[in-house]
Amino acid sequence: MHRPYIIPGQAIQEFWNNQLAAVDTLATGIKRKFDGFKDEFARIDPAFEGLVEDIRVRLEQFQQEHGNVYDEATLHTTVGFLESLKAKALVPYAPRCALLDLAIHRKRTKTPPGFRDDGDGDFFVWTDFLIGLLTARRQRSRMRRAVLITNDKKPDWVRSGSAHPILVAEVAALVGIPFEIWNLDRLISQLDA
Repeated sequence: MHRPYIIPGQAIQEFWNNQLAAVDTLATGIKRKFDGFKDEFARIDPAFEGLVEDIRVRLEQFQQEHGNVYDEATLHTTVGFLESLKAKALVPYAPRCALLDLAIHRKRTKTPPGFRDDGDGDFFVWTDFLIGLLTARRQRSRMRRAVLITNDKKPDWVRSGSAHPILVAEVAALVGIPFEIWNLDRLISQLDA
């Protein structure tokens, strides 16, 4: 028996999407450097303006043709991080189409989580997490409590450090253990203890 680590598939999906949204493409990084380069040329001599314009046009062409190319080191680091997580954890992924009506119903009735968001991502993080708990229970994993790690502070997840009572009740009904939500600072303090 072991203590399971559960990483909701939706959390990996959102991490991947958000991580890459925050990472510059090669073209974006080059453009930022060019803007500094252009300012330096302007200080030296205005006669270089034509040359700077030629470079700007070429960079726009590069952006249009290769604007979706990410820095390989960043992609490698991100993929490596995700792979190491997946190797040590259950990564459940609830069937989206089968649960879509439930997601809509919960949002309409303001049932947590995710009723404060436009999309259904939080709902699917939650359902993936619950499926992970059920899988761990079937594998006879030793679980004294379930802890979800998130820095989300909206009251459809947590208020004053306490998990929404509906979420606590759902975990108790499903697997019969207490449920808590921790932010990253609390996780770090628990790991240091």
